Amino acid sequence: MFRALIVDDQYFALLGLQQGVNWSALGVSDVCLAENVDQAIDELTRQPVDLLICDIEMPGRDGLELLAWVKQSSPRTLTIMLTCHADFEYAQRAISLGAFHYLLKPVDYEELMKVSREALAEISRQKEQQEFESLIREYRRKWEHQLPLLVERFWQDILSQRAAPVLESLTIPAHTYNLDLRPDDRYFLVLLGLEQWKENLSARDETIMEYALRNLAEELLLHGLEGTVLQDQAGHNLAVIYVRDDLNAVRRKLEQNGQNFLNTCEQLLHCSLSIYISPGVVLSEIMSAYTYVTEREQRNLTHSRQVFSPEDQEHGRNTPLEALPQAAPMHIFGEWATLLESGELEELGRRVNLWFAGIQAERWTSELHRQLIHGILFILHTVLAKKGLSAHASAELKALMEKENYPRHSATLQSWAMDCMRAALRLLQSSNNVSSATVSKIRQYIRSRLSEEITRDELAAYVYLNPAYLSRLFKKETGLSISDVIIQERLQKAKQLLEGTELKITDIAEQVGYTSLGSFSNLFKRITGTTPQQYRARNKK
Repeated sequence: MFRALIVDDQYFALLGLQQGVNWSALGVSDVCLAENVDQAIDELTRQPVDLLICDIEMPGRDGLELLAWVKQSSPRTLTIMLTCHADFEYAQRAISLGAFHYLLKPVDYEELMKVSREALAEISRQKEQQEFESLIREYRRKWEHQLPLLVERFWQDILSQRAAPVLESLTIPAHTYNLDLRPDDRYFLVLLGLEQWKENLSARDETIMEYALRNLAEELLLHGLEGTVLQDQAGHNLAVIYVRDDLNAVRRKLEQNGQNFLNTCEQLLHCSLSIYISPGVVLSEIMSAYTYVTEREQRNLTHSRQVFSPEDQEHGRNTPLEALPQAAPMHIFGEWATLLESGELEELGRRVNLWFAGIQAERWTSELHRQLIHGILFILHTVLAKKGLSAHASAELKALMEKENYPRHSATLQSWAMDCMRAALRLLQSSNNVSSATVSKIRQYIRSRLSEEITRDELAAYVYLNPAYLSRLFKKETGLSISDVIIQERLQKAKQLLEGTELKITDIAEQVGYTSLGSFSNLFKRITGTTPQQYRARNKK
């Protein structure tokens, strides 16, 4: 509803304007009256007014002065000016001061009603626009607050090989997250190798302290540099440094920052760690850089609290970019296994072909060849074992998996891998065991993210299935909806924490994804028949 204010020094003119128009039909619930400018300003100051109808000619301060005040002090108020003079100068001045319309007295009430309806429609439009802009500002603020997390997820997807490190396929998400990725950009991948906490910390406190470690890295390790700090799925704390200037200058700055970061971590966080810096790589080689830093950490058994640059190899020579190991698809073996379990042979073939197409011939090594063979064998044994099956149940698969039949050349490795997958899938299909591992994989995913909001689309993307198809599959195999299973897993974890820890119930509720203690307690009682407090008292170990 709207508020209107009518200003005229003639009392009967005021009453006529108040009573001559059906204001309620226009949605005006409150029509106020003022006999001079001072009264009008008092009313405008006391409470907002949507529509002002004002006579120009009044003793003392006139309507144009009021209009000037409104423009300055109440800009959301629209004004219709009234005058006895058909003088264009009056109209010109009124319009220049922001009047919505200009009418001659005596006022035709039908005309006033028509103009008022137009003014109120404009007020509604402006309010909607203001609300929309306010909403945009609020969500922009929230988006900017979440942006570092989204950028972190962007690089997590690349390092877990959920997204291919190909600039063309990453352009849209990179632009969305304000990342200006260019073809000639280089990247340093930095591993923050945590070695020891000096204090005896619980698992929960270690998680908190690693969060503090990453925040300190953003402040000190990235000082004067552009990049992102993140934690990958394997628990490695990493930094991705973007390089557009001189590669050596950035590396030297990174080494200097790294030493300062190590010293500060020891003083403030009471921990020791080493920093491993990869050679500068292009985006498509980021997984090779990842393999480089993680392998260097694994091989380091004697040195502590150091910054290891790419020049610090044991033999004392520089590590050229060409010497980086080609990364075997360790992180996507799980992806291929999931597709095999769910019977998605076409998508599996597409992803296997995509990976092999990205391999550079000159970077192929015998070690990479060996890793791939054993990776495929691992997928086959793991998937079949989950179903209670053996490769020996299929003569075709058994023959393919015999050592003398391993492919000896890279050209035949891809076709051998897909032949093995097809044979395994035929064995799974003949045993009616294609999809149950998908349910198991989703349950594991849910358990790993109990404190987060989990959606059906997110779960479907994780196992590379259509969301609707996943819901039907889940219902068929478990008799439960996906939301029921999420609740089931959360309450199961809550029971374990109530039985085996001294955590506050509010903390337990947060750990299993409920920010409201009331909601958690009500749900817990509805499902188990007891409150969390009662359950703990009866079952505390």
